[in-house]
Amino acid sequence: IMKIKDYKHIIFFMVAMIVTLAAYWWFIKTPYFGSFKNWSGQNFGLYFTVLVLLKVIGLVWPPLPGGVLTIGSIPVLGWFYAYSADLLGSIIGASIAYLIAKKWGYQFISKIFDEITIDRIRKVKIKKHREIEAIFFLRIFGGTIVEAVCYAAGILNIKYKNFLIGTVSSHAALGVPFFYFTNNIFESKNFIINLIIVAVFIPWLLIAKKRYLEEDGGLETGAENLLS
Repeated sequence: IMKIKDYKHIIFFMVAMIVTLAAYWWFIKTPYFGSFKNWSGQNFGLYFTVLVLLKVIGLVWPPLPGGVLTIGSIPVLGWFYAYSADLLGSIIGASIAYLIAKKWGYQFISKIFDEITIDRIRKVKIKKHREIEAIFFLRIFGGTIVEAVCYAAGILNIKYKNFLIGTVSSHAALGVPFFYFTNNIFESKNFIINLIIVAVFIPWLLIAKKRYLEEDGGLETGAENLLS
């Protein structure tokens, strides 16, 4: 039986998109949308920087949903710049989380993650020649939150270069099509084509997850399956 927690990344993206769409359709009907869009256009650098900072904080301190804010900025900035803010914030935030874990280890992460997540991190064993692949698939298909992967990489002494490559490549693989697709929905472009894309993309994620992770979706089982 499929467990909801096994697919929480996919569920998160779908819920985030639905919530963002609902908020967007409500917001454009208010008299504030035009003013806000004009302001953001005139203060692009400031708005972009704030988005990046919120994304960084959301990765370092998981309770803040920085990703939802960048998705919500698609109608304002366009998908490319909204995605760019999300990517830049992810790189900076993931790097900070990696360095924090590398220096303070379990002493710090015990303050932001529960014991189950920490126990999963303790059980991970990653072979040196599979570090990039492990980060890539755990960030996309892992049953735990993405932030935990960033901290786990620092604790497990994964090479920063490999961690960064895995982080950027996984972000692009999932983020580019998602932001582009969401933008098309906002603009009501090629609706049927976008439905076809979703009909192919989501089943692909589910099939790939089954290929690389066991049903319990744990961080440790994902690493063992990938790296054995």
